Amino acid sequence: MVKHKLFNINIDKEEAWINQVISQGYRLKQVKTTTGRYEFEETDSTEPQDFLPNVRIDFRTFKNQEDFADYLTLFEDCGWRHISGTKSGGTQYFEKMRPDCGDEIFSDHCSKAERYKKIANVWLEILPCYIVLLIVFSSVGFDDIQQITSWKELYYTPGLWEMTGSRFIGAFLFETPFALGRAFGGIYPLFLLVIVLCYAYFALNALYWYYKEKKSS
Repeated sequence: MVKHKLFNINIDKEEAWINQVISQGYRLKQVKTTTGRYEFEETDSTEPQDFLPNVRIDFRTFKNQEDFADYLTLFEDCGWRHISGTKSGGTQYFEKMRPDCGDEIFSDHCSKAERYKKIANVWLEILPCYIVLLIVFSSVGFDDIQQITSWKELYYTPGLWEMTGSRFIGAFLFETPFALGRAFGGIYPLFLLVIVLCYAYFALNALYWYYKEKKSS
């Protein structure tokens, strides 16, 4: 069974949703965080009915595969099987393997809150690069944005709009890639501004959950 769902950096809400699906007789098999794709499979009927796998989420990135392998081994020794996540992917999903291990992968609320701080740091590390690009492109000036609304002016082929039939179609298709290049070249700073605002929002949102989680400890 495949489900698609996106979460706004709220790990606790994501965990609750996953475990709610698990309680209906499924097990989390794989997650693709970039597309919000969750793949579940039905649990084996021979498994004890009083034991639910229970999924918990951590956020960690690693510089090398050896550290990542040690990290997974540590969790496995504590009774948690790694379901999904990569060395540099950040979000790591773990499944409880034994009834005798605890329901949480963190020893206290402060450690649990650190997940959000790590997420915020990822966005904040990337953000300055886009801010610099935005400043550079803005300093050279915006192209005439009004040309996007007057889209015919993006086509430089003489007499294009007076052509008809296959001649028009051929000339139009030939010129379109160049017209798109002129259009997006003009609004490129606006795309950078949107990226900067999105990254800043994600970072601030992660910090919000960090301080909220820490305050509840």
